Formats: sequence, structure tokens, C-alpha cells
Amino acid sequence: MHSVYAEQDYLNLKQQIRRRMLLFGGIFLLTVVLVAVTLILDDHRRNRPELATTLAVILGGGSMIFVWDLLIHPLTAYARHLDAALHGRSHEAILVFDRFHEEVSLVDGVTYQDLIFLGEPDKHGDRERMFYWDKELPMPEFSPGQEVTLRYFDKFITGWKE
Repeated sequence: MHSVYAEQDYLNLKQQIRRRMLLFGGIFLLTVVLVAVTLILDDHRRNRPELATTLAVILGGGSMIFVWDLLIHPLTAYARHLDAALHGRSHEAILVFDRFHEEVSLVDGVTYQDLIFLGEPDKHGDRERMFYWDKELPMPEFSPGQEVTLRYFDKFITGWKE
């Protein structure tokens, strides 16, 4: 059985998230210090640093939003996916590969390629089963009609055997 993920991948990702959280914390502390300094300089008479305080809050807040949305949140979403794939309850099924679906799905902040397999008919007679392949990984070389044993969590492929 070819495993899609390894525990080391998860540990490396968690370490990268920690480094980025330190960057986020540094920006937060810098913003707090700048705001505190501008408020200390305020003597309520001639020296009113309103513009400096406002700029510190805007630049610090904007930087924190930027770092969170672009550097931290995608990694935490992927870490949740890896945690579920490695430590969640997985199932196995023997299916026949049908096709790669043209569409790409975004599920809980992670991008997946849809793969269509044929299995036993359900109560409505439908044999098609859709599973998600992590778009960050190289696609497996399945050919139509090939029988594959899949290990999956929810609809996310975590391993396969030809």
C-alpha cells in the first residue's frame, strides 16, 4: 500500500506553522509597542501624536491580517487535513478507476483534484464514487478500468495499492 502522507510531513508542517506564528507574534508586539510609545508621548497639550498612533494601528493591523490570511491560515487548514488523514479513522475499498474529473475542489481551505471510481451500486443503482486527491502532491498514474485498492478518510485518499 502506497501511503500518501507520512508523519514526518505533519511534523514539518507544524514546525513551519510555529515559525510563522512567531512572525505574527513579533508583528503584534511591534504594533503594541509603537502604539504604547505614541500614547506615552501624548502630553495632552502641544504634542498630540494622533497620526502616528493611527498609522501604527493601521500598518500593524494590516500586516497581521496579511500574515494570517496568506501565511498561517492555509498551513493550519492543511495541517488539519494531514492530522485527519494520518490519525483519523480510515477505510479501504476495492474500486475501478474511471476518470479524473476536470474540476478542482476547495474543501476546508485545501485544494483537491476529483477522481471518479466505480464501485458496487448503491441503493439508487449509482456506481460512481468521487474521491479527493491532494492537489499539492503528484497525481497517481491510474488508467481507466484499472482496479485499485483505496485507503481513504471521509472522501480523501490516504493510500492506494494497484
